[in-house]
Amino acid sequence: MTDLSHTRDGVLLSAAVILGGFLAPVLPVIGFPMAAAGLAGLVYRGRVTLAAFAGGMAVAFGTFMAPYDAALLAPAFVALLFVIGGMQRRTALTNVTLLTAAIAAGSLASATLYAWLQGTTFLAVTLESAQSAVAAFVEAAGGVGADGTLFGVDVEVLTDTMFRLWPVDYFASSLLAAVVSVAVVGWVASRTGVAVKRLPRLEALDLSLHVLWPFIGAFAFLAAGRVMSDGTAATTVGLNLLLGTRLLLLAQGLGVVASFYRRIGLGRVARGLGYVLLVLADSVIPLVSIVGLIDFWANFRKLPREDSTSPERVEDGDSGN
Repeated sequence: MTDLSHTRDGVLLSAAVILGGFLAPVLPVIGFPMAAAGLAGLVYRGRVTLAAFAGGMAVAFGTFMAPYDAALLAPAFVALLFVIGGMQRRTALTNVTLLTAAIAAGSLASATLYAWLQGTTFLAVTLESAQSAVAAFVEAAGGVGADGTLFGVDVEVLTDTMFRLWPVDYFASSLLAAVVSVAVVGWVASRTGVAVKRLPRLEALDLSLHVLWPFIGAFAFLAAGRVMSDGTAATTVGLNLLLGTRLLLLAQGLGVVASFYRRIGLGRVARGLGYVLLVLADSVIPLVSIVGLIDFWANFRKLPREDSTSPERVEDGDSGN
């Protein structure tokens, strides 16, 4: 019976890896966590060879379906195995950074290879995608207004803005996929009895002060764009840095909000609804990001920052009440 369960677990976990690889190019926030769960389940059960084989099969299958996807899947699966193997040594936030970089680089390489195979360029494909997205949005909104704009925004300006913000789009999707993947690996490790450094609870999340460097750089590029004769490129870089950093500041701010929710005694359901309302309220997101920015100096939660890498801060992934 034990041998049967052993074989069954190996087959199911390997299937999860291969299915995750199939979904990852289209739905990275679902595919990569699914593959991470399967790989972690195999590695933490001591079946490293089978994990490597399943990962290789996922890459091979993805390459067979779409050759350019190999540029995404190969580095991403290598990074997943590297992260899973180092969860006991490296902090979870470090692993998120490594995995985000691998997925973003792989996504960019895959898109570039796709454009090359189509006989065009990455930027041309990206511009076409932006135009298609705006056209679909205009159609869903019932067309442009009498003044030729969409809710007061010129359609060409909207298209140009979406096109110029492609770097932050890659960063955001890669970051989300990496966060969910690392969280899933931590959960699998706890189920298999392996001690790893899990993601901290949201109220204990405290990012490094170094995330403010791109925030400072964003304003430097935006300022340069205003004084240069042709500052389009500098302005584009500044906007992407600013919006990318705002995601990190938002996470820091949500940590402050989560700490406040617990302090006033809100239950898990009430806290969840509160987070949903915060995300849906566009006008509140910049305010939460500003709170996150101020928290780097104010330390509203009185976190022990002089020992920011201690296991108590980075390993505790318990989300209980």
